[in-house]
Amino acid sequence: MMRAKNIVFIGFMGCGKSTLARALAKDLDFVFLCSDFLIEEKFNQKISEIFAEKGEEFFREQERKMADFFCSCSGACIATGGGFINVSNLKKMGFCIYLKASFEYLKRRLNENELSKRPLFRDEIKAKKLYNERLSKYEQKADFVLNVENKSIKELLDAVKKVIK
Repeated sequence: MMRAKNIVFIGFMGCGKSTLARALAKDLDFVFLCSDFLIEEKFNQKISEIFAEKGEEFFREQERKMADFFCSCSGACIATGGGFINVSNLKKMGFCIYLKASFEYLKRRLNENELSKRPLFRDEIKAKKLYNERLSKYEQKADFVLNVENKSIKELLDAVKKVIK
């Protein structure tokens, strides 16, 4: 089996990075890591609160620190935040999988509770602009692109396992 150092999931908000990374980690007996969760734990605050109190640039700096940490890890399935693709050392972290879905699909997937956790999705016009800006970055940084629309976790896991074996 081609064992990547880590399996890193990238993609826009709501595409299922945490869900899939957690399921894969369980399946492969890897460690599950989530950049957003770890940042929230560090400050004992929700991302929306960190954005509101300390600003986006502060949050991005925390993501860069997280990326440095992930580079030193091995045997992890890593869920990253939607903007994590801007860290410079993404490729060094492991095998990168872009979970691709249309903006409309993602919007339908996110309920009110989910939307409230995502400060950058509050303004739909801005969110759509951000989605369009990030699209090509996700494609460029990914080692593998996986369309997640209307697929079950099992179907997605099977597709990922075929690629990483």
